[in-house]
Amino acid sequence: MARDQTIVRRFIVVAETSNYTFVEARARRPSLPTAESVLDSLLGAHRAGTLDEWQRRHPRIAAWIDAQWLRPLRGAAGDLLPAGQRAAALSLLLRWAIGQQRPDQAALGDPIPREAWIERTSWRPMLALTCQYGFAPVPAFRDRYRGHADEAAASHLCGLWSVGASTYYRYLDKGKRALAQLLREAPAPAVHRLALRAATLALVDAQPSLADDTARRAWHARHAAAALADDDSIAALWHLSCARDTAGFIQALQRHSVELANDGETDLLLGAMDAAAESPRERFDLLLAQGTLWRMRGDAPREQGSYEQALRLAAAADDPLLLGIVYGALGKFHEPRDLDRAFAYYQDGAECLRRSGLGEDGSAAAETIEEYVATLVRLAWLYVLRNDPRSKAVLERAESLCRRHTLSPATMAMLEQTWGECWRRAGELTRALEHKHRALLLYERIDDRQAILKTFGNLSLIYGEAKDFARASEYARRVLALADTMTVEPEILASTHLNLGVACFWQADYAQAQAEYEAALEIAMRNRLHRVAGIAHLNLAEVAYLRFKQTADPQDESRGDRHAAAATAIWPHDSDPAHSEAARRLKQEILGPDAGLARDRLLPAEATDHYAEMAEVRRQREQLAVPGAPQDHVGAHLAIARAYLSIAMKEREAALSLIERHGLGQRFIDEIESLRQTFDRELTREQKLIAQWRQATADLLSAQRCAAVLEALMASGYVNKSGYAELCALSPATASKHLGTLAERGLLVQTGKGPATRYMLPA
Repeated sequence: MARDQTIVRRFIVVAETSNYTFVEARARRPSLPTAESVLDSLLGAHRAGTLDEWQRRHPRIAAWIDAQWLRPLRGAAGDLLPAGQRAAALSLLLRWAIGQQRPDQAALGDPIPREAWIERTSWRPMLALTCQYGFAPVPAFRDRYRGHADEAAASHLCGLWSVGASTYYRYLDKGKRALAQLLREAPAPAVHRLALRAATLALVDAQPSLADDTARRAWHARHAAAALADDDSIAALWHLSCARDTAGFIQALQRHSVELANDGETDLLLGAMDAAAESPRERFDLLLAQGTLWRMRGDAPREQGSYEQALRLAAAADDPLLLGIVYGALGKFHEPRDLDRAFAYYQDGAECLRRSGLGEDGSAAAETIEEYVATLVRLAWLYVLRNDPRSKAVLERAESLCRRHTLSPATMAMLEQTWGECWRRAGELTRALEHKHRALLLYERIDDRQAILKTFGNLSLIYGEAKDFARASEYARRVLALADTMTVEPEILASTHLNLGVACFWQADYAQAQAEYEAALEIAMRNRLHRVAGIAHLNLAEVAYLRFKQTADPQDESRGDRHAAAATAIWPHDSDPAHSEAARRLKQEILGPDAGLARDRLLPAEATDHYAEMAEVRRQREQLAVPGAPQDHVGAHLAIARAYLSIAMKEREAALSLIERHGLGQRFIDEIESLRQTFDRELTREQKLIAQWRQATADLLSAQRCAAVLEALMASGYVNKSGYAELCALSPATASKHLGTLAERGLLVQTGKGPATRYMLPA
């Protein structure tokens, strides 16, 4: 087979959207005794007014506090803190942290009532800290205690509370311990970071120049822009929420969705914006933004729920523009799951947008045109994925509208990206590169680094297909370089390693190609990217077979067989026949028609239909052909028996399918019963379960999803409603019905009630 014909399947195209689950990194934190010691010296420095000197003496501790606490504080306080001085930020941090110990949970600056100072012992640890370290003086309650003007805080509070020094210092130690526990939390909890930001609003309110609402909003807008320029997207989101700039808030959330999805503070800010929404349109836009957040976290049920809520709002308002927008979002949701449903949603969206005021000449409001063109481009993308020639007509329609209207660079870039993929699939790589480079320029103009990253990956792909492997490697390495400075979607990172490996492969650097493929496989398996993992297995098999062809090392052949079988397992023939067939025939393509199982002329059909089983038969036959210990030969014979038993199971299931389809049950009842008895005697528990489940769940689950559910059950011992819904890509309601049906059929046993309900395999 000509090598030029196989390159397309070796590369992978980076999709526009994917689902991911992010894990928050946990910083190393000091022990509690260490934290208490550090806090004691820090409080002493505050009382003495030597915080700057303290930071110079303890650079590592200061850096840790800065990373954990001062960055959100400075991002919130902005230019109200003295420039270049962390001492003021440290003082404000300590003041806020002490305020968190207030038993009444009131705001930091709220006055403390008289009874709290005198009668309530629960307040005394916080009050002791406040007064001992110079955050506030002890009030004068001359009817209760007459202290001297220059009396120390400890003596004054002992007199006020009528306690001895030892009791006072027990209060102080208790306050320090609580304060140390708060400050050592790593990473800082989102709710605490948000509270710290909110505490800085007192600084804003105290400024005479920011006394009116308009000035405060302008101040927050200015600092939001500065935070975005400083790559502090969560601070920008906070300032935009304070400015009540819903449009800017949503734009920032969409632009920096990958980074913001990994921060729990985003949820709190989004909830605050949602509660403050003043119109149905603001509520609608926030629901769509919330859906984007859930998509980045890989929470499909919640993402779909957000869009369905937005759909109900749009339907209640009977607004075709809003309906068109939410249909587009639902199409994007279903695109990686069900292309037909995505196509239907995009069509409905385009129709609604036409009804919302799109004239025959293409005239309409700017927002309508923007959404309509974006929907046309998404429709064209689906046509491109299906290799449907109608894609060009749809893209030309979108392009004609772009020439008559001024659209956003993001929409124009999406159009260029889709044109690029269209020409790539048509084999016109020069035109594809032109469009991809235009898209890159547009993304650079708006500084959309996530899109820039994806475009670098696409350029690496196309240059690889054009056999310009030097430039393919260059763009792939640009992606990896950016990945060191920002949060990157796992699929992009895995795809980049794949494309870089392909470039190395075509330059005959098989060792480096293997290393890149293995890196891609590790990322894909960790993030459950089965499509990418399958391609990585296929490429690793290719490298192994080529090495075997050069060196005749049987380990390379075995490694190739293992990866080819893994690729076949990931791609069941009914879900991805092209890739499945490529994995089955790869060995013969590289090593020739006599390679592997093709040399076994007795069972040519089994060589392709039962690839993995026949590979095992061949390996064991080769072991039997050489002298060996009797026990080794017994093991080989048994392995061959198990392989043929697995083939027999598959053939029996094929027969049962035909019997059911054509109503032939009575004719073959004796043969089927005889096979059943044989399997009952010979099959392992797992094999029996698989056979039983496939037969009993054919009306509910595909073979692939049935296998996934069984794998989860045998790995963890149980499955719950949410886990089943995720495995089978179902709604929670449908998952609940499925589980009830499986329990009725005796396949599962239900335990627990309510949220604790679990389903297990029968004993």
